[in-house]
Amino acid sequence: MDLHLTSEQTLLRDSAAKFVAAAGPKISREFREHDPSFAPARLRQAGDLGWLGILVPGSMDGLGLGLTELALVLEQTGRGLVCEPIGLAAISAAALGQGRTPHPMLERVMTGAALVVPALQESAHGDEPLEPRTQVAGQDGALRLTGRKMFVCADGADGFLVSASGRDGPTLCYVARDAPGCTLSTTQTVEGRKLATLGLADTPADLIPAHSSSRNAVDALHNLALMALSSELLGVMEKAQEITFDYLRLRKQFGKLIGSFQALQHQAVNIYIRIEAARSLVFQIAANNDPYRIDPALAIAAKAKASEEALVVTQACIQLHGAIGFTDEHDIGLYLKRAMLLSSLFGNAAAQRRRYVAIADLTA
Repeated sequence: MDLHLTSEQTLLRDSAAKFVAAAGPKISREFREHDPSFAPARLRQAGDLGWLGILVPGSMDGLGLGLTELALVLEQTGRGLVCEPIGLAAISAAALGQGRTPHPMLERVMTGAALVVPALQESAHGDEPLEPRTQVAGQDGALRLTGRKMFVCADGADGFLVSASGRDGPTLCYVARDAPGCTLSTTQTVEGRKLATLGLADTPADLIPAHSSSRNAVDALHNLALMALSSELLGVMEKAQEITFDYLRLRKQFGKLIGSFQALQHQAVNIYIRIEAARSLVFQIAANNDPYRIDPALAIAAKAKASEEALVVTQACIQLHGAIGFTDEHDIGLYLKRAMLLSSLFGNAAAQRRRYVAIADLTA
């Protein structure tokens, strides 16, 4: 798929590619099992470039751009295995700035001085985001949350955007990491970074109001998260393909370049088709949706497609490398591990398909 970008979008993509050039597999390896698993200075650099406020209106000192611009930046971060949670920070900033008055944390999040991440998932196999089991009680200004969230990217986080059920339906709240009753227990992932289970016991929280164009603040943030992850997964696939195709052009076996073998050419074509289909879906949705009012079915479809294809593509890329692809020393394995992590967040491909069936009211 050929993207017809404006000159401003092209500059943004090229700026992101330049930023990513300083990252890559070598840097990703260095942060495995580190605490935190990214460089705070690099997150602040992303804030200086304006990316963390990419969806925040200009009236609140953000860039006031759209989903296409966010997707272009996150596509590049996926290509470079960037460890800094730029996507999660950017969508959290968008949520903090969607009310009539911005949340006090917004400025710090946009500059990268603080990290706020979504905490929406409550089960290992995905769940309905608009029916959280976490409960909110009290009045605005004195809210209290009780419940548990799973698979939270809490590494280095200063606060969380938590979904909860209240009298008026699903509610989005901000919870500080050091708030009373807030506990974290971490688990190591295959990719090297940690995910946390967030416990809340009568924990004080701030209400995050919905944007005027959105159906609900929780719905808006969840759909943004699905699109952000889909964009990053697209970049992971693209770079894995690039590394693999370069290998096919250089590696010889039986005196011939292995890229000349028809069986491997068929595999390479399948990889290319899968990536292009995912790219087409992600950017068509990005170009035709308000960031605060993304069609839930389309966001689900994008995440399901990107999650499934990223795993298929990165696994195929490892196989095309032969035995060396299975070693930890080779970079291609890092792309599979990143795909495994990102595809599981907020529900894997199977969980997204189940939600799509329910939303679209389909029957077998």
